[in-house]
Amino acid sequence: MYMLIEKIQEATQIEISNKTLDGWLFTDFGGKDKLTAQLLQIPKDKVSSRRWIYIIQGNNSCPIKILHSIEQDILSHLPGDQIFVYNSQVELNSILHNFQGKTFALLSDSNIPVISTVDGGFVDTLRLSNINTVSAATLMQRCLGTLSDKGIESHERAATLLYKIVDDTWDYICHHYNQNLALTERMVVEKILTSFLKYNLITDHAPIVAFGKNTANPHYQVPIHGGKTAQKGDVIQLDIWAKEKFSLEEDKKLSTSSSVYADISWVGIYGSATQKQTQVFNSICKGRDTAIDLINDSSQIPQSISGCQVDIKVRQTISQCGYEKNLMHRTGHGIDTNCHGSGVNLDGVEFPDNRKILPGSCFSIEPGIYLKDFGMRTEINMYLTNEGIPIISGLRFKNGLKNIDSIPQNKLLVTENSHAHYN
Repeated sequence: MYMLIEKIQEATQIEISNKTLDGWLFTDFGGKDKLTAQLLQIPKDKVSSRRWIYIIQGNNSCPIKILHSIEQDILSHLPGDQIFVYNSQVELNSILHNFQGKTFALLSDSNIPVISTVDGGFVDTLRLSNINTVSAATLMQRCLGTLSDKGIESHERAATLLYKIVDDTWDYICHHYNQNLALTERMVVEKILTSFLKYNLITDHAPIVAFGKNTANPHYQVPIHGGKTAQKGDVIQLDIWAKEKFSLEEDKKLSTSSSVYADISWVGIYGSATQKQTQVFNSICKGRDTAIDLINDSSQIPQSISGCQVDIKVRQTISQCGYEKNLMHRTGHGIDTNCHGSGVNLDGVEFPDNRKILPGSCFSIEPGIYLKDFGMRTEINMYLTNEGIPIISGLRFKNGLKNIDSIPQNKLLVTENSHAHYN
Protein backbone atom coordinates (compact mmCIF):
# COMPACT_ATOMS: atom_id res chain seq x y z
CA MET A 1 0.00 0.00 0.00
CA TYR A 2 2.79 2.42 0.84
CA MET A 3 4.94 1.75 -2.21
CA LEU A 4 3.72 4.84 -4.11
CA ILE A 5 3.84 6.92 -0.93
CA GLU A 6 7.44 5.92 -0.47
CA LYS A 7 8.14 7.04 -4.04
CA ILE A 8 6.43 10.37 -3.30
CA GLN A 9 8.54 10.82 -0.17
CA GLU A 10 11.71 9.95 -2.07
CA ALA A 11 10.87 12.38 -4.88
CA THR A 12 10.08 15.11 -2.36
CA GLN A 13 13.41 14.60 -0.62
CA ILE A 14 15.27 14.84 -3.95
CA GLU A 15 13.52 18.08 -4.84
CA ILE A 16 14.11 19.54 -1.38
CA SER A 17 17.82 18.86 -1.76
CA ASN A 18 17.79 20.59 -5.18
CA LYS A 19 15.86 23.74 -4.32
CA THR A 20 14.24 25.76 -1.54
CA LEU A 21 11.25 23.60 -0.69
CA ASP A 22 9.61 22.50 2.54
CA GLY A 23 7.44 19.70 1.19
CA TRP A 24 4.66 18.61 -1.15
CA LEU A 25 1.12 19.64 -0.27
CA PHE A 26 -1.85 17.62 -1.51
CA THR A 27 -5.50 18.59 -1.15
CA ASP A 28 -8.92 17.73 -2.49
CA PHE A 29 -12.50 18.78 -2.01
CA GLY A 30 -15.47 16.56 -2.82
CA GLY A 31 -13.41 13.89 -4.59
CA LYS A 32 -12.90 16.13 -7.63
CA ASP A 33 -9.14 15.64 -8.03
CA LYS A 34 -8.66 12.25 -9.69
CA LEU A 35 -4.92 12.75 -10.10
CA THR A 36 -4.41 13.30 -6.36
CA ALA A 37 -6.63 10.29 -5.66
CA GLN A 38 -4.38 8.19 -7.89
CA LEU A 39 -1.19 9.45 -6.28
CA LEU A 40 -2.37 8.94 -2.71
CA GLN A 41 -4.39 5.81 -3.51
CA ILE A 42 -7.54 7.21 -1.91
CA PRO A 43 -10.02 4.33 -1.57
CA LYS A 44 -12.98 4.79 -3.91
CA ASP A 45 -15.48 3.92 -1.19
CA LYS A 46 -14.30 6.75 1.11
CA VAL A 47 -16.76 9.60 1.57
CA SER A 48 -15.04 12.85 0.64
CA SER A 49 -17.32 15.86 0.91
CA ARG A 50 -14.98 18.19 2.85
CA ARG A 51 -11.50 19.54 2.18
CA TRP A 52 -8.55 17.55 3.43
CA ILE A 53 -4.85 18.39 3.22
CA TYR A 54 -1.85 16.08 3.29
CA ILE A 55 1.71 17.40 3.53
CA ILE A 56 4.78 15.30 2.78
CA GLN A 57 7.82 16.88 4.43
CA GLY A 58 11.50 16.34 3.87
CA ASN A 59 14.21 15.02 6.19
CA ASN A 60 12.09 11.96 7.04
CA SER A 61 9.69 14.15 9.03
CA CYS A 62 6.25 12.77 9.74
CA PRO A 63 3.58 13.65 7.15
CA ILE A 64 0.88 16.06 8.28
CA LYS A 65 -2.87 15.53 7.94
CA ILE A 66 -5.42 18.33 8.11
CA LEU A 67 -8.93 16.86 8.27
CA HIS A 68 -12.52 17.90 8.76
CA SER A 69 -14.02 16.51 11.96
CA ILE A 70 -16.74 14.50 10.19
CA GLU A 71 -14.31 12.81 7.78
CA GLN A 72 -11.28 12.04 9.91
CA ASP A 73 -10.67 8.63 8.33
CA ILE A 74 -10.28 9.82 4.71
CA LEU A 75 -6.45 9.49 4.96
CA SER A 76 -6.31 6.66 7.50
CA HIS A 77 -4.50 4.40 5.01
CA LEU A 78 -1.60 6.87 4.81
CA PRO A 79 1.29 7.37 7.23
CA GLY A 80 1.21 10.42 9.49
CA ASP A 81 0.50 10.88 13.18
CA GLN A 82 0.57 14.69 13.20
CA ILE A 83 -3.09 15.50 12.70
CA PHE A 84 -5.02 18.79 12.77
CA VAL A 85 -8.82 18.72 12.86
CA TYR A 86 -11.11 21.62 11.94
CA ASN A 87 -14.83 22.37 11.72
CA SER A 88 -14.97 25.83 10.21
CA GLN A 89 -13.15 27.89 7.59
CA VAL A 90 -11.84 30.10 10.39
CA GLU A 91 -10.30 27.06 12.10
CA LEU A 92 -8.78 25.84 8.81
CA ASN A 93 -7.21 29.26 8.19
CA SER A 94 -5.82 29.24 11.71
CA ILE A 95 -4.19 25.84 11.14
CA LEU A 96 -2.71 26.97 7.82
CA HIS A 97 -1.13 29.99 9.52
CA ASN A 98 1.14 27.52 11.33
CA PHE A 99 2.89 27.06 7.98
CA GLN A 100 3.24 30.68 6.94
CA GLY A 101 6.54 31.45 5.23
CA LYS A 102 6.98 27.86 4.07
CA THR A 103 7.15 26.78 0.43
CA PHE A 104 5.23 23.75 -0.78
CA ALA A 105 5.02 22.04 -4.15
CA LEU A 106 1.45 22.01 -5.45
CA LEU A 107 -0.36 20.39 -8.36
CA SER A 108 -0.69 23.76 -10.04
CA ASP A 109 1.29 24.75 -13.13
CA SER A 110 0.59 27.57 -15.59
CA ASN A 111 2.29 25.72 -18.47
CA ILE A 112 1.18 22.12 -17.92
CA PRO A 113 -2.59 22.02 -17.31
CA VAL A 114 -2.74 18.22 -17.23
CA ILE A 115 -1.13 18.23 -13.77
CA SER A 116 -2.75 21.48 -12.62
CA THR A 117 -5.61 20.00 -10.58
CA VAL A 118 -5.72 22.11 -7.40
CA ASP A 119 -8.67 24.52 -7.39
CA GLY A 120 -7.87 28.20 -7.70
CA GLY A 121 -9.80 29.13 -4.58
CA PHE A 122 -7.50 27.03 -2.41
CA VAL A 123 -4.44 28.56 -4.08
CA ASP A 124 -5.80 31.95 -2.97
CA THR A 125 -6.31 30.59 0.55
CA LEU A 126 -2.68 29.53 0.74
CA ARG A 127 -1.52 32.91 -0.51
CA LEU A 128 -3.60 34.71 2.12
CA SER A 129 -1.96 32.47 4.74
CA ASN A 130 1.49 33.59 3.47
CA ILE A 131 2.28 30.09 2.21
CA ASN A 132 4.38 30.01 -0.94
CA THR A 133 3.78 27.47 -3.68
CA VAL A 134 5.77 26.13 -6.61
CA SER A 135 4.80 23.70 -9.36
CA ALA A 136 4.93 20.00 -8.52
CA ALA A 137 5.56 19.15 -12.21
CA THR A 138 9.02 17.67 -11.62
CA LEU A 139 7.77 15.76 -8.59
CA MET A 140 4.99 14.31 -10.72
CA GLN A 141 7.57 13.37 -13.30
CA ARG A 142 9.60 11.49 -10.70
CA CYS A 143 6.57 9.71 -9.20
CA LEU A 144 4.43 8.74 -12.18
CA GLY A 145 6.32 9.94 -15.26
CA THR A 146 9.41 7.76 -15.04
CA LEU A 147 9.34 4.00 -15.50
CA SER A 148 10.79 1.21 -13.41
CA ASP A 149 12.57 -1.64 -15.16
CA LYS A 150 9.30 -3.62 -14.99
CA GLY A 151 7.46 -0.67 -16.51
CA ILE A 152 9.95 -0.50 -19.36
CA GLU A 153 9.46 -4.22 -20.01
CA SER A 154 5.68 -3.73 -20.11
CA HIS A 155 6.07 -0.80 -22.52
CA GLU A 156 8.39 -2.80 -24.79
CA ARG A 157 5.95 -5.70 -24.96
CA ALA A 158 3.12 -3.35 -25.89
CA ALA A 159 5.26 -1.64 -28.54
CA THR A 160 6.20 -4.99 -30.04
CA LEU A 161 2.55 -5.99 -30.38
CA LEU A 162 1.57 -2.63 -31.86
CA TYR A 163 4.17 -3.01 -34.61
CA LYS A 164 2.86 -6.51 -35.29
CA ILE A 165 -0.69 -5.13 -35.49
CA VAL A 166 0.32 -2.32 -37.87
CA ASP A 167 2.13 -4.87 -40.05
CA ASP A 168 -0.93 -7.14 -40.19
CA THR A 169 -3.26 -4.19 -40.73
CA TRP A 170 -1.28 -3.03 -43.74
CA ASP A 171 -1.57 -6.54 -45.20
CA TYR A 172 -5.33 -6.21 -44.71
CA ILE A 173 -5.35 -2.85 -46.51
CA CYS A 174 -3.21 -4.19 -49.37
CA HIS A 175 -5.49 -7.19 -49.78
CA HIS A 176 -8.49 -4.93 -50.33
CA TYR A 177 -6.54 -2.81 -52.80
CA ASN A 178 -5.27 -5.77 -54.79
CA GLN A 179 -8.68 -7.47 -54.86
CA ASN A 180 -10.45 -4.20 -55.72
CA LEU A 181 -12.61 -4.54 -52.60
CA ALA A 182 -14.23 -1.56 -50.90
CA LEU A 183 -12.39 -0.50 -47.75
CA THR A 184 -13.68 1.99 -45.19
CA GLU A 185 -12.00 3.63 -42.24
CA ARG A 186 -14.38 1.85 -39.87
CA MET A 187 -13.37 -1.55 -41.29
CA VAL A 188 -9.74 -0.82 -40.47
CA VAL A 189 -10.63 0.42 -36.98
CA GLU A 190 -12.51 -2.81 -36.27
CA LYS A 191 -9.58 -4.84 -37.62
CA ILE A 192 -7.23 -3.10 -35.16
CA LEU A 193 -9.60 -3.41 -32.20
CA THR A 194 -10.01 -7.13 -32.92
CA SER A 195 -6.22 -7.44 -32.86
CA PHE A 196 -6.14 -5.71 -29.47
CA LEU A 197 -8.48 -8.38 -28.12
CA LYS A 198 -6.38 -11.12 -29.70
CA TYR A 199 -3.22 -9.91 -27.96
CA ASN A 200 -4.84 -8.96 -24.62
CA LEU A 201 -4.28 -5.25 -25.10
CA ILE A 202 -6.52 -2.50 -23.76
CA THR A 203 -6.86 1.13 -24.78
CA ASP A 204 -8.59 4.28 -23.58
CA HIS A 205 -9.88 5.19 -27.03
CA ALA A 206 -10.34 3.68 -30.48
CA PRO A 207 -7.37 4.17 -32.85
CA ILE A 208 -7.17 6.97 -35.39
CA VAL A 209 -7.63 5.67 -38.92
CA ALA A 210 -7.88 8.40 -41.53
CA PHE A 211 -8.06 8.34 -45.33
CA GLY A 212 -7.43 11.20 -47.74
CA LYS A 213 -8.50 14.65 -46.56
CA ASN A 214 -9.37 13.26 -43.13
CA THR A 215 -5.63 12.88 -42.46
CA ALA A 216 -5.41 16.69 -42.32
CA ASN A 217 -7.16 16.49 -38.92
CA PRO A 218 -4.69 15.16 -36.29
CA HIS A 219 -7.53 14.09 -33.97
CA TYR A 220 -9.94 12.79 -36.60
CA GLN A 221 -12.53 10.35 -35.26
CA VAL A 222 -14.04 7.69 -37.51
CA PRO A 223 -17.85 7.75 -37.58
CA ILE A 224 -19.45 4.70 -36.01
CA HIS A 225 -20.88 3.71 -39.38
CA GLY A 226 -18.43 3.44 -42.27
CA GLY A 227 -16.34 6.54 -42.52
CA LYS A 228 -14.55 7.41 -45.74
CA THR A 229 -14.00 4.73 -48.39
CA ALA A 230 -10.38 4.52 -49.57
CA GLN A 231 -9.65 5.96 -53.00
CA LYS A 232 -6.55 5.45 -55.10
CA GLY A 233 -3.93 8.02 -54.10
CA ASP A 234 -5.29 8.55 -50.57
CA VAL A 235 -2.88 9.03 -47.72
CA ILE A 236 -3.68 6.50 -44.98
CA GLN A 237 -2.80 7.47 -41.42
CA LEU A 238 -2.76 4.84 -38.68
CA ASP A 239 -2.32 6.00 -35.08
CA ILE A 240 -2.71 3.27 -32.46
CA TRP A 241 -2.04 3.10 -28.74
CA ALA A 242 -2.62 0.37 -26.18
CA LYS A 243 -1.15 -1.42 -23.18
CA GLU A 244 -1.20 -4.91 -21.72
CA LYS A 245 -4.35 -5.93 -19.90
CA PHE A 246 -2.13 -7.37 -17.16
CA SER A 247 1.51 -6.83 -16.28
CA LEU A 248 3.95 -7.91 -13.59
CA GLU A 249 4.65 -5.50 -10.76
CA GLU A 250 7.96 -5.34 -8.90
CA ASP A 251 6.71 -7.99 -6.44
CA LYS A 252 5.93 -10.28 -9.44
CA LYS A 253 2.18 -10.05 -8.88
CA LEU A 254 -0.14 -9.52 -11.84
CA SER A 255 -1.66 -6.05 -11.95
CA THR A 256 -4.23 -4.27 -14.08
CA SER A 257 -2.95 -0.82 -13.10
CA SER A 258 0.82 -0.91 -13.73
CA SER A 259 0.83 -1.72 -17.46
CA VAL A 260 2.53 0.96 -19.58
CA TYR A 261 1.22 2.25 -22.89
CA ALA A 262 2.91 2.27 -26.28
CA ASP A 263 1.72 4.71 -28.95
CA ILE A 264 2.80 4.61 -32.61
CA SER A 265 1.74 6.17 -35.91
CA TRP A 266 2.38 4.77 -39.37
CA VAL A 267 1.57 6.30 -42.74
CA GLY A 268 1.06 4.88 -46.23
CA ILE A 269 -0.57 5.47 -49.60
CA TYR A 270 -3.52 3.64 -51.13
CA GLY A 271 -1.80 3.17 -54.46
CA SER A 272 1.50 4.88 -55.18
CA ALA A 273 2.98 8.06 -53.71
CA THR A 274 3.11 11.42 -55.45
CA GLN A 275 6.17 13.66 -55.33
CA LYS A 276 4.37 15.99 -52.88
CA GLN A 277 3.42 13.15 -50.55
CA THR A 278 6.98 11.87 -50.58
CA GLN A 279 8.32 15.35 -49.85
CA VAL A 280 6.05 15.80 -46.84
CA PHE A 281 6.90 12.34 -45.54
CA ASN A 282 10.64 12.97 -45.86
CA SER A 283 10.22 16.26 -43.97
CA ILE A 284 8.46 14.71 -40.97
CA CYS A 285 11.07 11.94 -40.89
CA LYS A 286 13.79 14.59 -40.85
CA GLY A 287 12.11 16.31 -37.89
CA ARG A 288 11.67 13.02 -36.03
CA ASP A 289 15.30 12.03 -36.61
CA THR A 290 16.43 15.43 -35.37
CA ALA A 291 14.76 14.66 -32.05
CA ILE A 292 16.34 11.20 -31.88
CA ASP A 293 19.82 12.56 -32.59
CA LEU A 294 19.44 15.36 -30.05
CA ILE A 295 18.34 12.97 -27.32
CA ASN A 296 21.11 10.49 -28.15
CA ASP A 297 23.71 13.26 -28.04
CA SER A 298 22.41 14.70 -24.78
CA SER A 299 22.60 11.29 -23.08
CA GLN A 300 26.35 11.86 -22.82
CA ILE A 301 25.55 14.71 -20.43
CA PRO A 302 22.78 13.36 -18.16
CA GLN A 303 19.68 15.52 -17.65
CA SER A 304 21.06 18.23 -19.91
CA ILE A 305 18.08 18.71 -22.21
CA SER A 306 14.42 19.55 -21.71
CA GLY A 307 11.33 18.53 -23.61
CA CYS A 308 10.91 22.15 -24.65
CA GLN A 309 14.37 22.24 -26.26
CA VAL A 310 13.72 19.09 -28.28
CA ASP A 311 10.42 20.42 -29.62
CA ILE A 312 11.92 23.76 -30.64
CA LYS A 313 14.75 22.03 -32.51
CA VAL A 314 12.30 19.78 -34.38
CA ARG A 315 10.17 22.79 -35.32
CA GLN A 316 13.25 24.55 -36.69
CA THR A 317 14.11 21.52 -38.81
CA ILE A 318 10.61 21.20 -40.30
CA SER A 319 10.39 24.96 -40.83
CA GLN A 320 13.59 24.79 -42.88
CA CYS A 321 11.77 22.29 -45.10
CA GLY A 322 9.12 24.95 -45.77
CA TYR A 323 6.33 23.70 -43.52
CA GLU A 324 6.43 26.06 -40.53
CA LYS A 325 2.77 27.05 -41.01
CA ASN A 326 1.68 23.42 -41.25
CA LEU A 327 2.66 22.41 -37.72
CA MET A 328 -0.41 21.94 -35.52
CA HIS A 329 0.84 20.18 -32.40
CA ARG A 330 3.82 19.48 -30.18
CA THR A 331 6.48 16.92 -31.03
CA GLY A 332 5.58 14.45 -28.29
CA HIS A 333 4.01 13.61 -24.94
CA GLY A 334 4.99 11.64 -21.86
CA ILE A 335 3.93 7.99 -21.67
CA ASP A 336 3.37 5.84 -18.57
CA THR A 337 0.33 3.96 -17.28
CA ASN A 338 -1.64 6.65 -19.13
CA CYS A 339 -1.07 7.18 -22.83
CA HIS A 340 -0.67 10.91 -22.21
CA GLY A 341 1.26 10.55 -18.99
CA SER A 342 2.71 12.68 -16.23
CA GLY A 343 6.27 12.72 -17.55
CA VAL A 344 8.11 15.18 -19.74
CA ASN A 345 6.41 16.33 -22.94
CA LEU A 346 8.37 17.35 -26.03
CA ASP A 347 6.63 20.69 -26.16
CA GLY A 348 7.98 24.19 -26.55
CA VAL A 349 4.87 25.97 -27.83
CA GLU A 350 1.51 24.51 -26.77
CA PHE A 351 2.28 23.75 -23.10
CA PRO A 352 6.00 24.58 -22.80
CA ASP A 353 7.66 21.86 -20.73
CA ASN A 354 11.01 22.85 -19.28
CA ARG A 355 11.44 19.63 -17.30
CA LYS A 356 14.60 17.71 -18.03
CA ILE A 357 14.49 14.29 -19.67
CA LEU A 358 15.32 12.09 -16.68
CA PRO A 359 16.38 8.43 -16.60
CA GLY A 360 13.22 6.34 -16.84
CA SER A 361 11.43 8.92 -19.01
CA CYS A 362 9.26 7.51 -21.79
CA PHE A 363 7.70 9.67 -24.50
CA SER A 364 6.41 9.81 -28.04
CA ILE A 365 8.19 11.52 -30.92
CA GLU A 366 5.48 12.36 -33.45
CA PRO A 367 6.00 15.41 -35.65
CA GLY A 368 3.23 16.01 -38.16
CA ILE A 369 2.65 18.22 -41.19
CA TYR A 370 -0.94 19.10 -42.12
CA LEU A 371 -1.86 20.56 -45.49
CA LYS A 372 -5.30 21.37 -46.88
CA ASP A 373 -5.67 18.06 -48.75
CA PHE A 374 -3.80 15.68 -46.46
CA GLY A 375 -1.62 15.38 -43.41
CA MET A 376 1.09 12.98 -42.26
CA ARG A 377 2.46 12.00 -38.88
CA THR A 378 5.22 9.56 -38.04
CA GLU A 379 5.38 8.42 -34.44
CA ILE A 380 7.75 6.31 -32.43
CA ASN A 381 8.28 5.93 -28.71
CA MET A 382 11.58 6.42 -26.98
CA TYR A 383 12.71 5.99 -23.39
CA LEU A 384 15.78 6.36 -21.23
CA THR A 385 16.73 3.33 -19.21
CA ASN A 386 17.29 3.90 -15.53
CA GLU A 387 20.99 4.01 -16.41
CA GLY A 388 20.25 6.91 -18.77
CA ILE A 389 20.64 5.04 -22.08
CA PRO A 390 18.19 6.20 -24.81
CA ILE A 391 16.29 3.39 -26.57
CA ILE A 392 13.82 3.43 -29.46
CA SER A 393 10.90 1.24 -28.37
CA GLY A 394 10.30 -1.96 -30.34
CA LEU A 395 13.45 -1.62 -32.41
CA ARG A 396 14.87 -4.93 -31.24
CA PHE A 397 11.74 -6.83 -32.31
CA LYS A 398 11.31 -5.76 -35.94
CA ASN A 399 12.63 -9.03 -37.43
CA GLY A 400 9.87 -11.11 -38.98
CA LEU A 401 7.52 -8.25 -39.85
CA LYS A 402 6.33 -8.38 -43.44
CA ASN A 403 5.74 -4.73 -44.31
CA ILE A 404 7.75 -2.83 -41.72
CA ASP A 405 11.36 -2.88 -42.82
CA SER A 406 12.63 -0.22 -40.43
CA ILE A 407 11.82 1.28 -37.05
CA PRO A 408 11.50 4.27 -37.22
CA GLN A 409 9.59 4.26 -40.53
CA ASN A 410 11.94 5.46 -43.27
CA LYS A 411 9.76 4.99 -46.35
CA LEU A 412 6.09 5.32 -47.14
CA LEU A 413 4.09 2.13 -47.24
CA VAL A 414 2.30 1.76 -50.58
CA THR A 415 -0.31 -0.73 -51.71
CA GLU A 416 0.76 -0.49 -55.37
CA ASN A 417 2.62 -3.64 -56.44
CA SER A 418 2.36 -5.05 -52.91
CA HIS A 419 2.34 -8.77 -52.33
CA ALA A 420 -0.13 -8.99 -49.49
CA HIS A 421 -0.85 -12.44 -48.16
CA TYR A 422 -3.66 -11.56 -45.80
CA ASN A 423 -5.90 -14.39 -44.69
